[in-house]
Amino acid sequence: MLLLYAPGARGKPCDPIIGQTRLMKMVFLFQQELFKKFSFDESIDEKAFPDFEPFSYGPYAGQIYADLEFLVNYQFVDVDKGDGSEASEEERQEFDYWSATEDAGEEVDVARLGRAFRLSERGKDFISKTELWSRLSDKQQAALSEFKKRCTATTLRSLLRYVYSKYPNMTKKSLIKDEILD
Repeated sequence: MLLLYAPGARGKPCDPIIGQTRLMKMVFLFQQELFKKFSFDESIDEKAFPDFEPFSYGPYAGQIYADLEFLVNYQFVDVDKGDGSEASEEERQEFDYWSATEDAGEEVDVARLGRAFRLSERGKDFISKTELWSRLSDKQQAALSEFKKRCTATTLRSLLRYVYSKYPNMTKKSLIKDEILD
């Protein structure tokens, strides 16, 4: 929820994050690169993070989708339905793969691709009442904001290239590794 609350590329709090693949990779990178470096472990329990595994499209944790679904169902997160037009090929491939593992007879639901995730008013109220953002130090707030800005301002392909280059152990099973790194 803090990733969704932080200012993003437009510099405004609660800028949306477009695409579930981008969100997945952002959670992975936050855990790997910001969590301990900026002492987020003082305010966020490390057990809150899912276990990422190398899968067909890089680091993956099914718990991210389950948590996102939970937050949407309880109206902490709003989803602007996509029509698939803003979805990158990488997101289409990853979504197709995970959809196929659920029910091999289903086609990719393009309405679930390229969706924008943003905190709802209820989510903002939760952040405010629990003081999740205000309890972070200025340095932590700045680091989280800069991180979100960089991750949302770049293309998904560039973000994937960064993840694949920096964390090769998470690409062992990747079906698109050569394509992303070329």
